[in-house]
Amino acid sequence: MKKFLMSALFAFIFIINVVPSYALKFYPLNYDKRIDLDGGYGEFTLVNTSKEPIRYKLEATNTKKITDISKLVTIYPKVLTIEPLEEKSFKVYVKEDSKLKDGEYSFNLEIKPLKSPNLKELKRGTTSQSFEIKQALKLEMFAHVGDLTKPFELSKEKFYEKDGKKKFRSNVKNSTGRGYELAVGFTDSNNVLLPVLYPVGRLFNGNETVIDVEIPQHAKNIIFYDYNNIKVLKQTIKI
Repeated sequence: MKKFLMSALFAFIFIINVVPSYALKFYPLNYDKRIDLDGGYGEFTLVNTSKEPIRYKLEATNTKKITDISKLVTIYPKVLTIEPLEEKSFKVYVKEDSKLKDGEYSFNLEIKPLKSPNLKELKRGTTSQSFEIKQALKLEMFAHVGDLTKPFELSKEKFYEKDGKKKFRSNVKNSTGRGYELAVGFTDSNNVLLPVLYPVGRLFNGNETVIDVEIPQHAKNIIFYDYNNIKVLKQTIKI
């Protein structure tokens, strides 16, 4: 259980500033839920780092791909007003559809800015706006059907030393049938996750990348970490 408690701490690592000019932070990076077991549930958070209130409309839209599942998506609430230096969460539910075969599907999550009234002017009976954010955000969100837990394919694996530091290098191919927002981490002899993560980025199904990481003290296993589901994957590499 210790490793899962520590894993929760790493949820904050992938909070990224996706629209810096408008002081918007959004996390987690993607949905990545299995939806064929009574649907899938996810939660996202928007952070307002500005000094003005921000209001957004949230909706799921069609990707125009044959794998689109936007009609299965429910978002609540559909409008968020976020006060300065605060954050609010919204929920995304994708219902099950027995017609879907094993594999990966997606929908667009659109975050559209709405005008926010100036409270002082409202008190005077006017309806002019204090500001308007003109840029919308559209993100493709992925979900999957089936128990897609096949391990990554490793090749050209190599343990080596450089400048007195122990390192590991390998090609990593994802043939699991679904994508991951991935990091490389380590566990100790008690299988506890160590506080060192090397972000890989999104590794889509069918894609390959190269990892080259420094091995920390007390590490006994190299692991793969799923950022969006805040968990360690089952695949391990013995050190």
